[in-house]
Amino acid sequence: MVLVPEQGSGRLTAILLLVIAVILVYLVGFHWFIVRHLAYGEEIAGLSEQLGRFERVAANRDRYEALLQELQERRSDESLFLSGDDFNEAAAEMSEQLNQMIRIQTEDTCQIVSRQPVRPRVEERYQRVTVNARMRCGIEDLTKILYSLETGVPMVLAEEVTVIKPRSRRTSRNGQQVQQQVLLDIRFNMSGYLRTAP
Repeated sequence: MVLVPEQGSGRLTAILLLVIAVILVYLVGFHWFIVRHLAYGEEIAGLSEQLGRFERVAANRDRYEALLQELQERRSDESLFLSGDDFNEAAAEMSEQLNQMIRIQTEDTCQIVSRQPVRPRVEERYQRVTVNARMRCGIEDLTKILYSLETGVPMVLAEEVTVIKPRSRRTSRNGQQVQQQVLLDIRFNMSGYLRTAP
């Protein structure tokens, strides 16, 4: 018995083979091209959106530059204030600052005799912190310390500076007169300001 394929099934097979061939040609020849172009399209859309954001920011450039300048000025102004939260902390900070300057800039020739915080009698826009300082020091060391105080950060003002020169003493050693080095008696007020208003 001979089996002869039916006429309709041969045509169906040919159509299926043709569809498979077209799919293979598409996968081998065109699929990578279409996928790559779809990816390019998404990337272009993302870049266009990013460009739009940059253009909006660039349009406000002058406003942002003015805001940045204002913030920088405010930050530099804030660094001039004392960092303590209240009067006592700020007074202790100023006293410690004076101690450090004496240690760094003088060679044990200056001595702090006393420091006393003084509360202000008059209210100002910012709370003023004042410390009365008394020390014994040479004139060169005094100028270094006062210059460092007034040019440093936070800003500390040296006010009401009084310099008293004590009488020089002469002592004799082995029959020779020797003049001792005389330290000046110096009194001044250190003043700074807290960020917070009183």
